[in-house]
Amino acid sequence: MNKEVVTSKQELIRYARKVLEDSFLGNFRVAEYQGSELFDLAVTLSFGGVESEFLADCQLRPTVKDVTYLAAQVLPKGKSPILVTVKLSPSLVEECRKQCVSCLDLNGRIWISAKGIAIEKDVPPRNKYFVLAEPPVSFFSLKSSRVARVLLSYPDRSWKQADIAELTQLSKGLVSRLLNHATKEGWVDDKRGAWSLLNRETLLTAWEAADDFHKRVSVQQYSLLEPNLRVIAKHLLQEFSGDIAFTQWFAASLRFPYTDCSIISLYRRQFPSEADLKRLGLREVSDGGKVWILTPRDPGVFQTVQRVDDFPLVCDAQIYLDLIRAGLRGDDQAKALRGWKGFCKT
Repeated sequence: MNKEVVTSKQELIRYARKVLEDSFLGNFRVAEYQGSELFDLAVTLSFGGVESEFLADCQLRPTVKDVTYLAAQVLPKGKSPILVTVKLSPSLVEECRKQCVSCLDLNGRIWISAKGIAIEKDVPPRNKYFVLAEPPVSFFSLKSSRVARVLLSYPDRSWKQADIAELTQLSKGLVSRLLNHATKEGWVDDKRGAWSLLNRETLLTAWEAADDFHKRVSVQQYSLLEPNLRVIAKHLLQEFSGDIAFTQWFAASLRFPYTDCSIISLYRRQFPSEADLKRLGLREVSDGGKVWILTPRDPGVFQTVQRVDDFPLVCDAQIYLDLIRAGLRGDDQAKALRGWKGFCKT
């Protein structure tokens, strides 16, 4: 049997199309998806006289958090999410089953549940099997970007690897690989085991180019009657428990105000419950909300929180990334914040 090494997401997408189109399980029609950047393929399955539509998220190394994130997505009517990868583990298939997210891999394992369709198969390929290549360093992946966030939050500090590992809660081995990569890129300097930020601008520019807000954050909007944003922010801070950190326009207005601020955005580990909404006087809306609650796929945003006027804010670099493509003059505010002499300084 031949081994095919999958080295990139683009290869995974290409192989996934072929595997689906050649599948004996049913009649799959596959096309590139042109909508949300979260999904890569639009898949239509005809099986047993029933037709179902899926949006495929192709992930080289999916985790339970990826499954949870897919399960939380609000998709167009009649469409369901499907996770596609190189090789699914039994535990990940079980998690997909629990969260009602269909899944399949290139090596013959498939679990699909949709209206009128239920497929569960594990048929090893006869002529070719797929494996992952040795992973390259991904400095701006969800977890790895914790190192960039720490370096940008404390630009004047020298670090030992162990200190970065402790703050970011990453393994020492991963931190070592990331710092060595950053040194090669010219972002940091290593002086006998003391690591420090060397070039803030090129590091942040590289992070901005790699960042995808909609793949790392889920957003829900809410309306309420109170007009004063500070009053709203204080009320949210008092009523919500757990990790909270403000970002985007409101956070930028506390650091370096430049545009009108009419929205409060804050990170929280989960969306508010019905009881929370009733207590806070919030009403969920599809658009035009005054309060935006963001749930991150990785909790690293809470590791470098700063406080301004008693409000917890994400670090300046995170505010910038959250604003730069947010619309509503967010790019203007982001650029002004980045150009401010106090940017990334506490």
